[in-house]
Amino acid sequence: MRSLPRQRIYLFLAAGFFCLHLGVAAVARPSFGRTMFGDGLSCLLIILALLAVRENFRLASGLLPLFWKLFAAGLVSMLLSQGYWFYFDSSRRFGAPSPVLGGSLFLLAHVFFLFALALRPHSASAGRDLHARSLDFALLALWWFALYGYFSLPWQFVLFDYPKYDSAYFLLALIQHLVIVVSSAVLWRRSRGPWRRLYGYLSLAFTFIASGELLLSVAIGRGFYNPGGFFDTQFLLSLLGLNFIAGLGSSLQPSDDARPGRELQQIRWTARVAMLAVVSLPLIALLGHFERNVPLEIATFRLRLVFGGLLVLGGLVYWKLNLLTRELIQFVRLTHESIENLKSVQQQVAHAEKLTALGRLAAGATHEISNPLTAILGYSELLADIPALSPEDRDNAKTIQHQVHYAQSAVNSLRNTLRRPSPPPPITPDKPSTT
Repeated sequence: MRSLPRQRIYLFLAAGFFCLHLGVAAVARPSFGRTMFGDGLSCLLIILALLAVRENFRLASGLLPLFWKLFAAGLVSMLLSQGYWFYFDSSRRFGAPSPVLGGSLFLLAHVFFLFALALRPHSASAGRDLHARSLDFALLALWWFALYGYFSLPWQFVLFDYPKYDSAYFLLALIQHLVIVVSSAVLWRRSRGPWRRLYGYLSLAFTFIASGELLLSVAIGRGFYNPGGFFDTQFLLSLLGLNFIAGLGSSLQPSDDARPGRELQQIRWTARVAMLAVVSLPLIALLGHFERNVPLEIATFRLRLVFGGLLVLGGLVYWKLNLLTRELIQFVRLTHESIENLKSVQQQVAHAEKLTALGRLAAGATHEISNPLTAILGYSELLADIPALSPEDRDNAKTIQHQVHYAQSAVNSLRNTLRRPSPPPPITPDKPSTT
């Protein structure tokens, strides 16, 4: 792996802290101190990964800066989530804080990672129509939070049933992890070289996160989870993997797509998935209406959430349609200007063809005219040399010679004009588009 010196330092520090976690988990007994140590260690590993990713900002080209910034945004959100869990575990001795903020930030982190993968930074042709795609990403992000608010949030805000909230939250997080793992695996299959290694390691890292979160949910559900122990090992190992992945940034460069038109296909799929997400909310609400054993307060909260979510998502869809309409109008205007320019070019070409045909006709005419003139000149010279010719007739013969010379001069001038190359007709360039 060709990584930068600072990235290697960050990786060695992360590996050392991970080994320290293994030692503490094996020796220390469950206690408040071990819980604080485990929460603080996860924050420290995320900070090291964030510093390693930051080193890639100035080395990247194309969409790589945006890819690493989204990656860093995911790490920042994950850091805030782990920082909140540090506060959560430290405050449980004195009260009962809400876990909603920590869960929301953790889900948001994975939304950033999904957006980074959806950019397809390995392709040099990626990055088309980022304005419309950013709205699609916003629709998908709000859809994830709508699912979180529909299935998990009411059990914490309405009835304060933490076990049901926890199980729904872990299920949604698991779905997010699986989506990232599958997306990374698909990109791994379609890429080569350093990009193949990057996507492979990403898929492996989020597999560790998914399995670790699944194990954590089972342990919490059965009541034998102790923070700071080996139950946190898989998550900390995935953070070590993210440090390692950041070190691959210096060897990454976008390349041409093996299949042309892949970016347009990606844009279509992103838009379709975003529209399906919007349509799925009323369908989820309809299915939830027939769900049994759901308290009235939960059903009311869910209906209000769906209506509010549809209002916000509908506003984003309207914004996207407005943006697409403006682009369509601009494309129509540019097409109209191109057609007008094409008509002008066709008229100029037709005029040039007419001039060419006329030139060929004139060239042939000069050739046909010069032969009789030469004969007339010759006969007039012979006529002027006759001794018996009267002076008046001799003057007439010389007049004929003078007129023939004049006609020949005109024919030669026309011939020289036809032989001289003419400049090409000017073509009116397209006017620069203004938005």
